[in-house]
Amino acid sequence: MAYVIKQQKPTAAQWMALRKSVGWAVFDDEIVEKSLAATPFCVCAFDGDELIGMARVLGDGVFSFYIGNVIVLPERQGEGVGTAIINEVMKHVREAAVPGAIASLMSVKGKEGFYKKLGFEERPTDERGSGMSIFF
Repeated sequence: MAYVIKQQKPTAAQWMALRKSVGWAVFDDEIVEKSLAATPFCVCAFDGDELIGMARVLGDGVFSFYIGNVIVLPERQGEGVGTAIINEVMKHVREAAVPGAIASLMSVKGKEGFYKKLGFEERPTDERGSGMSIFF
């Protein structure tokens, strides 16, 4: 099926519908708008006017990049949408990053292999410790 990758932010309603489709928490429009306003870079996949996938890049835009909210509609997974989104994200990161920069993400359980195929490494390794989180 056809889709188009665009460097743009979704609307609050589009983003929350996408989150809901994969069982993630949904937030009030006011909170979502605040989050989108603070998002320096976003990639969306559209089939016509329908948002079918997205990813956000957060961080300082120089040496620290966090790739978050990578979501593809469940019925569109396996079509290359996620790969196309991450490729566009990484094109942006490579253009902005200085030597020694880091791009990181946290995979949902069971999707680690997807990111490994795209060059991300699982942690811990012999050289790098585990990723850490605090949930609120």
